[in-house]
Amino acid sequence: MTMDSNEFNRIKQEVLERPICYREVEAKEIVAMGENHYTVGSATLEVSPTIADEIDRFAGIKTGQSRTALDSYGEHGLTSLRNFFGQAEVKNSKRLILAADTRTRQIVDAIPIKEKMITPDVFFDFAEMFMDKNDYLPERVEHTHSLKKGVSIVMRPVHEQIMEYAPGDEFIANGLYLTWNPGEINLGNYYERLVCSNGATQISHHAITRAYSPEAMELGRLLDVTSDSKPLKQNMEKMLSSAKLAMRTTASVRELGVAVKLLNEHGLPHEDANQIIPYETTKELYEQAGYPTDTANMAQAKSEMTIWELFNMLTFFATHNQLWSEQDIRRTSLMEASIVLLMRERDIKEYYNIF
Repeated sequence: MTMDSNEFNRIKQEVLERPICYREVEAKEIVAMGENHYTVGSATLEVSPTIADEIDRFAGIKTGQSRTALDSYGEHGLTSLRNFFGQAEVKNSKRLILAADTRTRQIVDAIPIKEKMITPDVFFDFAEMFMDKNDYLPERVEHTHSLKKGVSIVMRPVHEQIMEYAPGDEFIANGLYLTWNPGEINLGNYYERLVCSNGATQISHHAITRAYSPEAMELGRLLDVTSDSKPLKQNMEKMLSSAKLAMRTTASVRELGVAVKLLNEHGLPHEDANQIIPYETTKELYEQAGYPTDTANMAQAKSEMTIWELFNMLTFFATHNQLWSEQDIRRTSLMEASIVLLMRERDIKEYYNIF
């Protein structure tokens, strides 16, 4: 069911009017003073380890390098490493948005900007233009107060294209969505299953392309992507192929763990995630039987469900859970991550066998 224009405009104004506290900086402006302390201009900042990791990645420090520097040379060594990378000459100017909680003034987001910052009003203007041009209507708008997670507009086609996963299992094939944060606009397509084993509809999201600037030429690339475009058709073919393989492929115990981690990353505690995906229980069965439970061995250990069943558990939770509001962008984020899991190379291979 689509939203009426009044509801869409109400949410749009709610997003545009909320207070935002941020500063756009160049890499050279961020000077490390310790493990979790920086100066930016005249301001001294204390950040969480998560934000410090984001700043490291922005500066070009690979995962593990900062930990190695800290363990080997202490806080002084880590500070020197960060400032070496941060002050290094680069071909293209690197910019980062540091966003703070408007109440506490603590840094809560660090968002890299590849080209130019995209403001939320530009995003909404573009979204309305896109829907008008391509015959789509807004179905829902998802958002949080996090600038990094941004906003998602799920768009329903006026003219729906219906296809099948399997006999009797139909889905809408030409749904599209747009997501925004200050660094990019992401256009993707979604598949809404009309018949599921539990009788409920289910939606899966799959990214197509991104724009990194508010410039007309950059946004024009997204405007030209329609339900008949080659990228969407390629996504569809890959999705159907992955779905059919997933239906006959057993999930490994490691893949159960990957699914649990996805739920953790979207705010679900580990214990609650394991109530949905039986990772720890399955792993313990192998441990009790005397098998080693390191990552490599768990990648070869079969669970009691197929990849398709695992995928359905994730997407059903994302679509139907009562913990998140209908406008919570974690729904789209988890569904997109679930598609990535579905399409990755499988731990356990399934082969055709005529014998």
